Amino acid sequence: MCDSAGARNGRSPRRHLAAALTLAGLGVLAGCGSIDEDLSQPIDSPIVLVDRTSDPLASLPFYVDPTTSGAVAAGMAVPRKPELDLIAGTAQAWWVDQQTPVGEAAEAIRSHAAGAAADGAMPVVAVYGIPNRDCGGFASGGLPTGDEYRAWITELVKGIGSLPVTIVLEPDALTAADCLSEAQRQERMDLLDFAVDAFGSNSGAVVYIDGGHSRWLTAEDLATRLRQVGVAKARGFSLNVSNFYTTEEQVGYGERVSALLGGAHYVIDTSRNGRGPAPDGPLNWCNPPGRSLGVSPTAQTGHPHADAYLWIKRPGESDGECGRGDPKSGLFMEDYAVGLVRDRPR
Repeated sequence: MCDSAGARNGRSPRRHLAAALTLAGLGVLAGCGSIDEDLSQPIDSPIVLVDRTSDPLASLPFYVDPTTSGAVAAGMAVPRKPELDLIAGTAQAWWVDQQTPVGEAAEAIRSHAAGAAADGAMPVVAVYGIPNRDCGGFASGGLPTGDEYRAWITELVKGIGSLPVTIVLEPDALTAADCLSEAQRQERMDLLDFAVDAFGSNSGAVVYIDGGHSRWLTAEDLATRLRQVGVAKARGFSLNVSNFYTTEEQVGYGERVSALLGGAHYVIDTSRNGRGPAPDGPLNWCNPPGRSLGVSPTAQTGHPHADAYLWIKRPGESDGECGRGDPKSGLFMEDYAVGLVRDRPR
């Protein structure tokens, strides 16, 4: 998949750019086409957002899923490891991708959302099934066709029903569209717009379209792309998913994008950004040493348009093999998870 330096770190069952890729500066995958001109023009006037006067994430605690790989590892540890217990006891996103096929999608998300509702909590779901995902990188995949993707999204919406759920829509899909053909780029924009409409039909769904991070696109470029896929019909956008950039940097970027979109709101993934990014270098996004957990999930951000800090990436799950034989994307790395806790700033 097309990416910038440090962009898109492996998610649970997912990903990353091929080891042959040199991720330096703001470069993207060799051979990737440039984005269409109409997607890169700055916005001349703000859009009119859906009328949302209160933070929809502030009324419920975030859901602590007892089935995460971190929770499983914590339960199996002998003797118990407090570092794993800390991760297991913290709310994290549930990822749904093409490994949950169309025929199983409704029941899978219904079960997760119902479990959260039974606990009086808000689940966070990362929807990660866009076709042509990751442009052949470590997290390549997605649904085979646009029609199958639409059917899959429709089933997810059906499964949610009226249950409350926070949707992080398609990490990196919008920002990484440059490496697709012109026809594929247009299809991607159309599919994202379809998904925003579909999830928006559920009164309990709070939708954030993923927007990459502050070192990928300019604020103007991201705002233009978000507008094209219907951000006015969503709550806003997400930043730093599976990445390491500091919360302060993402807030500054998020506020600039928000201003261009008439006050769109955003969430930030703080799961592994406690010490910021690793030094620049090839594959510095891939299980880099010396990183740490960031701020625990909260809706108390102190910033006007930042709805929440979330753990969207599940701490301890591999970013991919990283060209050095690390576990495949999404597999739990116990020693790495322990290090994320031990290296947390005090």
